[in-house]
Amino acid sequence: MELRHLRYFRTVGREEHFGRAAKILNIAQPALTRQIRHLEEELGVQLFERLPRGVRLSSAGRAFLSETESILAQVERAIENTRSHASGHYGSLRVGFSEIASAHHDIPSKLLDFRLSEPNVTLDLLPMGSRNQIEALKDARIDAAIVYDTHTTDADLEVLDYSDIAVSDISLALYQGHRLTKSKKIWMKDLDGERFLWPIRSAMPRYYDVLTQAFSVHGVTPEIVQETATNSILLSLVAAGMGLGFVEYSENRYQSGNIILRKVEDLGISFNIRMLWRKSDDSSALDLFLNAMAPD
Repeated sequence: MELRHLRYFRTVGREEHFGRAAKILNIAQPALTRQIRHLEEELGVQLFERLPRGVRLSSAGRAFLSETESILAQVERAIENTRSHASGHYGSLRVGFSEIASAHHDIPSKLLDFRLSEPNVTLDLLPMGSRNQIEALKDARIDAAIVYDTHTTDADLEVLDYSDIAVSDISLALYQGHRLTKSKKIWMKDLDGERFLWPIRSAMPRYYDVLTQAFSVHGVTPEIVQETATNSILLSLVAAGMGLGFVEYSENRYQSGNIILRKVEDLGISFNIRMLWRKSDDSSALDLFLNAMAPD
């Protein structure tokens, strides 16, 4: 017994007429009649009662038709699911993300659009720090990572591929009442002598070096009162009046009553937000996700 025999039987059972069923199946009626007879012989039961005009399902035939419908429906679902997997429209993706993804104005909306457009792809968003994302990606514990380009190294890119999906500028965080909040424009020279919260170099070496170099170029020496590991910690200390700091956001999303974010006109620093994935990963679902997250 083959699947085609079940399909033949299903069509004859639905139509209760060999001639109409043969036209639907696009085969000769005598050939269809022989196939159904062979099926009855194999099962050892009569599936149809032969009538002067057409046929009628027997009691055994009605039971077998119900089972046949269920079997073929399951086969068709399996085929559809397999094709969906191959096309990327079915499956799961584990994506690491941190403050970057939640802060940027484009990234959250693109993640939502992907969820809505690909409902059969389970998108698991796993919060973790940038370096932790990169290590998890290398170990195949996640499928993609969203990090700043400052966190990737040449060694990372030997096994990881990337696409820059957005740009984030650097804003100066000031506490309410600071003298610079009244300035129409802020320049690097205005920061001379100010107390600063600074990034920890071991956690963000490239960001630390780029920021330090920008101050050096302008002949400004920051008084670093404390180093911080995350933007959220830095902002809380700025709000408490401990000093000023820079945050890597492209919009003033975290501005509150105690914090004012301002552009420094001649700072000249921006960073790319980077999507990372393994070069060896050939997932079709991942390809769809990367296309959805590409810059407009």
